[in-house]
Amino acid sequence: MLTFNLISLGCPKNQVDSETMFTRLEKSDIRFTSDLDGCDICVVNTCGFIEAARKESIGVIMEAVEKKKSGAIKYIAVTGCMVNNNIEILKKELPEVDIFLTTFDEEKIVEEIETAAGKKINGGQASSKKYKEFEREHFNLKSTAYLKISEGCSRSCSFCTIPSIRGAYRSKSIEEIKKEAAYLASTGVEELIIVSQDTSCYGMDKGAKNGLYALLKELIKIKGVKWIRLMYLYPSATFFNGDLISLFNNEEKILKYIDMPVQHISDSILKLMKRGESKKDVLKIIEKIKKEIPCAALRTSLIAGFPGETDKDFEELTAFVKDVKFDSLGVFKYSDERSAGSYRLGQKVSAKIKSERYKILMETQKFLIGSIMSKHLGRSYEAVIDEINNKTVKLRTYFQSPDIDGYTYMYLEDLKNIPDYIAKKKIINVNINKIKGYDLLCTPSAT
Repeated sequence: MLTFNLISLGCPKNQVDSETMFTRLEKSDIRFTSDLDGCDICVVNTCGFIEAARKESIGVIMEAVEKKKSGAIKYIAVTGCMVNNNIEILKKELPEVDIFLTTFDEEKIVEEIETAAGKKINGGQASSKKYKEFEREHFNLKSTAYLKISEGCSRSCSFCTIPSIRGAYRSKSIEEIKKEAAYLASTGVEELIIVSQDTSCYGMDKGAKNGLYALLKELIKIKGVKWIRLMYLYPSATFFNGDLISLFNNEEKILKYIDMPVQHISDSILKLMKRGESKKDVLKIIEKIKKEIPCAALRTSLIAGFPGETDKDFEELTAFVKDVKFDSLGVFKYSDERSAGSYRLGQKVSAKIKSERYKILMETQKFLIGSIMSKHLGRSYEAVIDEINNKTVKLRTYFQSPDIDGYTYMYLEDLKNIPDYIAKKKIINVNINKIKGYDLLCTPSAT
């Protein structure tokens, strides 16, 4: 029996691809091993979004190459975004790699391994023996899984390379998504995190006018699913319509958590970014969300140091952060990618200034976080349990998405002291009683 080890890099959308390949391999009786040394096949699912991600991917691949040279592993398969636009260069520069697969043909992973190993698995029927398209192992958290609803992107944001890497936006069918969601629920998943390059656009490529609303109306019917979290909602009033707002307000399963990457707020920079919306548009939709979705947790992502960003533009961005008081916020230093439209722009911002501006934005949010989080003190919330050890229970409330936001912790002297109702449940009620940086501390609530 062949064995494999899989290293997944990049974003949650890439993780879903890794989980799908993992399931194909295991269903084909290629056994997973957590020990990289001694496995037959090392699969590296790469990220190619920005230079830093590509460097990380190359570093991991080279580590696998060294292990292959020493005889610790037999075969190397490299998949993912970095392969899509660089496959010929990678083949030339990395002859030690046995298999290269783009994101468009990762379903061939088993057949490619058969070819590389020079033998058939299960009489050549390996890839179709047990695997069903909607089945997927989910990594890391037992009760939480990402659910990818589309591929690619059709927007023309000048800083982004996703359309050139992953192609145009392609929505999965509602039936296909429902089957996958129902399967995940059958494995014990209670929180589905909807991911896409642009979740707001779901169904538009197929002519649907209100596709995301139609999809969510179906997903809330799935038994076992208690939370549905939406990520990557584009800041457009067109998508935040009355129907979608009604779901946030009236459907308990739809968490009042809105991840809306605005990237910048200066009109001149938004125009250079080709975002489509103006400062006035962005502020209007934020005001609408805060007014019409009470208790909504608003998260955003910003880019510091975009070409042409002046001191005035940056001051405007910093003031925006102070005024809006986002519940959580991520900042990225602009990466000058050759395949992005912004690469051709002049007035590049130096690395030093980018770092300074990044630091200012992060420190601004850190200064604000105490007052932002204080609204939760003394309140009771449902919280999903991510991890239990002998000292703490690590949880997340509706306003905390894994890996990118803070956590809520319950301290325990001994694992045996956990109340029975905590040990038996995945989602429990907690009382928030303290702020600790970006995190919260809590005690169990019996209600």
